[in-house]
Amino acid sequence: MIVGLITGLLLGAAGVFIAFQFLMKKKSLEASETCAALTKAARKASSEVSALRAQVQTFEKEKQEGSDLILLFPDIVKIIFSGKDSDEVINFVNRACQNLLKANESAVFLADRTGARLGLSASTGLSNVLTKRFNFGLGEGFAGLAAETGRLISMEEIENESVLVKRNIASSGIPGFSPEYAAPMQIEGVLYGVITVGSFEGRGAMRKETLRALAAVGAAALENVRILERFGRTSNLDPETGFLGKNALEATLLNELERVERFGSPVATIELEFKSAEADDSMISREIMTVAARHLRSSLRNIDIGIRTGRGMVILLLPGTDAEGMNSVTGKLGGELPGLSLGNGTFVGPVGIKGYMVDGGARVEVRDLLNRLDAQESMEFEGYYEA
Repeated sequence: MIVGLITGLLLGAAGVFIAFQFLMKKKSLEASETCAALTKAARKASSEVSALRAQVQTFEKEKQEGSDLILLFPDIVKIIFSGKDSDEVINFVNRACQNLLKANESAVFLADRTGARLGLSASTGLSNVLTKRFNFGLGEGFAGLAAETGRLISMEEIENESVLVKRNIASSGIPGFSPEYAAPMQIEGVLYGVITVGSFEGRGAMRKETLRALAAVGAAALENVRILERFGRTSNLDPETGFLGKNALEATLLNELERVERFGSPVATIELEFKSAEADDSMISREIMTVAARHLRSSLRNIDIGIRTGRGMVILLLPGTDAEGMNSVTGKLGGELPGLSLGNGTFVGPVGIKGYMVDGGARVEVRDLLNRLDAQESMEFEGYYEA
């Protein structure tokens, strides 16, 4: 019996020991799992803390960039508005692309007077891609799409465009030219040009809005230049016709011929000779020129230019007008001008008209153009009127 008791005690102790070992093993396993879970949670928390710290640093950096932009932007606006002509304004805008946007590649295209073509005016980091006299039409390539639609676009947004638009950009785009953003410089429907930027330094969360603001400033500065040019020309206007005077001929032709070469857009030059204005009666001569000029101003576009070059002579410059358009204008004016009525019951009388068209992209000197115009045969128009 004692032996049985001892055996029972030993078996009970063994059972208790085994149960205790099992319990300890279970507790140890649970502790290990808890420790692993805590370690994983700690690592996750550490990673989240690191990510949060990085976000805070990024936020602080962007906040500093925003503060720097607030301080820098007004000064850059002043510099851009200080440009004396469109080319100087464009150069300032292009420099602002580096200072404000940190863009290592930028190109600014200026629109011609017709608003149908854009020509390269300034660029940075793209000399191996864009030539100095590069030009293109609205809707052509990435920059042309921004000009045509009047909205700021990015290369990422192109993925959302139609297949037709993508194909057009690919077929009409400039090989090797892949800016990230293109922004039109436009005010109240008037297109002044397009800014393209890419190859940025850093992240720049405010980049898109900064570019939008820069494009608005550039457009306003270019509009300001155009207004100042108009005011400047008024001091040199002929009092009888309201056109530019003879001393503005060479400078005006030089500007238009430069546009022809840069934008690849033609210009038609038409010379009008009012025969009756050569009469000895100066009062009749003045009235003929005044009446004829009034009719011309009402007939021509706001981008066309008139220059009085002599007592009965006027030269008209028609930007963007080809040979067919020039012939149409010549026939129209030849049929209308002679029959214009004067105050004394007479008429303007015979008008001699000749013209010369300069092809888009051609390089022509002012003196050469005038010589070619002089060499043209004048067509005489007498109109249909009763004396």
